[in-house]
Amino acid sequence: MGVSAQSRERRDAVSPLLRVESVSKSYGPVTVLQDVSLDIEAGSVVSIVGENGAGKSTLMNMLSGIVAPDSGSIRLRQTRFAPSDYRAATELGVSRVFQEQSLVLNVPVYANLVLGQAHRFSRFGVFDDRRAMIDVAQRIVADAGLDIDVTRITATYDFSARQSIEIARACLAPHHVLGIETPLILLDEPTSALDRRDEETFFTLIETLRARAAFLFVSHRLSEVLRIADVIYVMKDGRIVGRRAASQTDENELHSLMVGRERADDFYFQSRRRARAHSDAPALVVKGLTLAGEYHDIDFEVRAGEIVGIGGLLDSGKSALGKGIAGVDEPDAGTVALNGQPARRPDIVDAVAHGLAYVPAERLTDGLIASVSTAWNVSLASGRDLFSNRWGAWRIERERRVAARYIESLRIRSATPDTTTDRLSGGNQQKVVLARWLCREPRVLVLDNPTRGIDAGAKEDIYGLLRDLTDQGVAIVLITDELLELIGLANRVLILQRGRISAEVDIGPDAAPTERELVAHMLPKGRDEAALDTHP
Repeated sequence: MGVSAQSRERRDAVSPLLRVESVSKSYGPVTVLQDVSLDIEAGSVVSIVGENGAGKSTLMNMLSGIVAPDSGSIRLRQTRFAPSDYRAATELGVSRVFQEQSLVLNVPVYANLVLGQAHRFSRFGVFDDRRAMIDVAQRIVADAGLDIDVTRITATYDFSARQSIEIARACLAPHHVLGIETPLILLDEPTSALDRRDEETFFTLIETLRARAAFLFVSHRLSEVLRIADVIYVMKDGRIVGRRAASQTDENELHSLMVGRERADDFYFQSRRRARAHSDAPALVVKGLTLAGEYHDIDFEVRAGEIVGIGGLLDSGKSALGKGIAGVDEPDAGTVALNGQPARRPDIVDAVAHGLAYVPAERLTDGLIASVSTAWNVSLASGRDLFSNRWGAWRIERERRVAARYIESLRIRSATPDTTTDRLSGGNQQKVVLARWLCREPRVLVLDNPTRGIDAGAKEDIYGLLRDLTDQGVAIVLITDELLELIGLANRVLILQRGRISAEVDIGPDAAPTERELVAHMLPKGRDEAALDTHP
């Protein structure tokens, strides 16, 4: 699906829907935005790309009314734009899809689609008009092309469907609920949790809405940016360092502008992929692991220095399996043996004590306490042993030294040991989660989508780190929706289909599968050929 030539050729004489002029923002001595200017015209998609910590989220927060600029100006529809908070920005026609989901899970979908605007559906100022809410919600999901029952409780839909609901709300509620003809939609990594079918619905929706909206699109997936954007701004260290028409650039140039170097040909460090040593004792043995409704009778081993990838569709049970291996969610049956220890039912406390580390997919929900310091988050899994003495006294200076060491070695930008983690970008928050477990020197590492929402430069850092760990003999279970990660990093890939292992694919220098071949293993038999273009 291409972008029309008409939409790419905007005339400078037309006043933009949004104009940002020379805005800057600092937090104490740290400057996060410096003299940033950009225009967004009605009917266009403008994208911002940059490394984690480049300033993208701060700019989005500014346009959302969450923070105010220290200097510079913003004009929306040629009028000064200075909303006091997020709700005020929404009322003015600026809505946003956040990088982390912001739905209320225990209410019906229709309540989420009119969230914050329920007062518009009250009778006599007292009673909510449920029927009116449902009618509007149904128009929103119909316009978005979603097969969603708006009366169902939101939590009963899977993560990808919930992301689609959030996107539909941001894109269509301004028109259907607020009556705004030309809203500005801020999209912060909107596709990071979508499966391919929902991605296609999303791209179709954006093309459909071009005629009556404008979009600011932030994504680390440069192929998506090039597909959907008219104009691309590149940010680095809080500044705009490049502006390109999407039709006149490519991934290599954008990567070079973002990180200051060309993208490595060996992005996944495949030349460092360790050969599987069959003579070594396995570091992880999984036997008969079962959790009703999620996964069934799972058996596999991972040897020291080996990366075993686990792939599958979003409903395959792969994330639940990761939690089961680590003992985060106790399985109904089966055992896990770690580093030659006796096999036992998984338990997270016992697993950590025997050298296992687990990095969850949702860092803000499961991986961090965002309101506390970086040092506190790094020490979170090790308070009983590494950071307290035999009498239980906390070793504050040791905690700070360890945090500072990992801030430097993992290149956690804009961080000090005292920086609260909510002040960091998503990619740097993910590095904090990794640091928490690396300080324990794990022998088995279970990773669930470790590079979700992370820019190409940070991904390359993490891929290099994983190779370093395998060189040290760490066994890694890599659960990911990214097919190229599975192919580029793993020694072999286990494919889950409806909770069962449907295939095992060996990967070597001369035996790397294609994405299409992996997808074929993920799909139930009997699906038509067109379905092979639908992958997680």
